[in-house]
Amino acid sequence: MRKALITGILGQDGTYLARWLIAKDYEVHGMIRLPFSREEERIRRRFTSEDLARLHFHTAALEDPFSLAGLLRNSSPDEVYHLAGLSDSRQSFLVPEQTVQSITVGTLRILEAGRFQNPAIRYFLASSCEIFGAPGHSPQREDTPRQPLTPYGIAKQAADNFARLYREKFNQFISVGILYNHESPLRPPNYLSRRVARAIAAIKKKKLQKLRLGDLQAQRDWCDARDVTQGFWLALQAEHPDDFIFSSGASRTVREFVEVAFAAAGLEAEAYIETDPASVPSSVTVGLCGDCAKAEKILGWKRRWDFSGMVGDLVQAELEDRPEIERANPHSSATVSGLRFGRLAGGAADP
Repeated sequence: MRKALITGILGQDGTYLARWLIAKDYEVHGMIRLPFSREEERIRRRFTSEDLARLHFHTAALEDPFSLAGLLRNSSPDEVYHLAGLSDSRQSFLVPEQTVQSITVGTLRILEAGRFQNPAIRYFLASSCEIFGAPGHSPQREDTPRQPLTPYGIAKQAADNFARLYREKFNQFISVGILYNHESPLRPPNYLSRRVARAIAAIKKKKLQKLRLGDLQAQRDWCDARDVTQGFWLALQAEHPDDFIFSSGASRTVREFVEVAFAAAGLEAEAYIETDPASVPSSVTVGLCGDCAKAEKILGWKRRWDFSGMVGDLVQAELEDRPEIERANPHSSATVSGLRFGRLAGGAADP
């Protein structure tokens, strides 16, 4: 039985990945910052009793290299999925040093721990499209010049550089996933997608009158987190390590996102939107769009969710007040959820 270690296991991506790997007969180990007794309630909201029989939790921190060494020693993984670290690019301006410590130094420490414990471990590192900053051309590819404009993007770029260094200098298997916006019903409320979906559900239930938003022309490349996390696994099954973009390949405006979301609830967006330029600050408004052809060709990565199906499911989850354990199901699909809108990307069936 293969063993996988996931840092950031209680985040959106870590939760989906853990449940996906368990279904593939892995023994899964997860890094948590607090003792299990203090995280148990949250853990049980996301994992079934069957999942928990295959899950092992370890308390460690990216700031503590000794705890990371113990984490690798006690879990003895074949694969490491490094997803932990500060994830809010706007917040990174407020805590730039903490951002670098969490993302760059944290990545270096876990790579070093693995190199000394077992150099045969395969690593997946989660990067971000923010390494491209304000890109000179669109869509971006893995070799697009990188000019990050936020402390978060700079820290991610430095972590990517360490990944390539260790890959080339020490011949370790380290793949990097360059991730664009990927959403799911597990998104925290401070993210735009969840905030919009919750507001629309409240409007539909007549508990709210208006949705206040900022720049409706801001553009993003949105895809579904349940698809993206399966790409993490595929990256470590490849013959050779490499960098891969995981994206939808299409850039859409916030206005389009909101219109599709309102339509999923049977509402007309224009009747309920108020603009507030200060409510949604954005460091980059246009140009971020990823070319995922390399991941599709080399890894065989396919998206099951198209844009309207993904957005519709976010809204439906709020309308249903869907329990967290159901939101955390990586195998759900537009078909399984019984939605009447959207379709699976490419018409693929749920595996």
